[in-house]
Amino acid sequence: MSDDEINKRDFETVVKSLNEQLGDSALKSSTRILMLVLLAQARRMSSVELRALTGLGKGSLENHLNKLESFGYVKISNEKSIGARGSPMRMVEITENGLDACRALVKSISSLAL
Repeated sequence: MSDDEINKRDFETVVKSLNEQLGDSALKSSTRILMLVLLAQARRMSSVELRALTGLGKGSLENHLNKLESFGYVKISNEKSIGARGSPMRMVEITENGLDACRALVKSISSLAL
């Protein structure tokens, strides 16, 4: 087999893997992918931090977080906040499943030679 044939086969394998990963309905949104990448870097963030970094409104962020949580990619908890209102702060933590999904996606994308 020639190098060109091997490279073409490797490319097709990577593209097939990437297509399968993006077929996961939790990852069909660039916003959810961005949120996973941000959480993979920080491991844990408040919903306020995620809104600031993604530019999403509160309702839209909650919808995306609920989708990620339903797939087991994040865990959401409420923590007491030290502030004037003392209202609970929503904290979001990436799970091992979320880290695995993010790592696999990043690996597939980075293996594509541009």
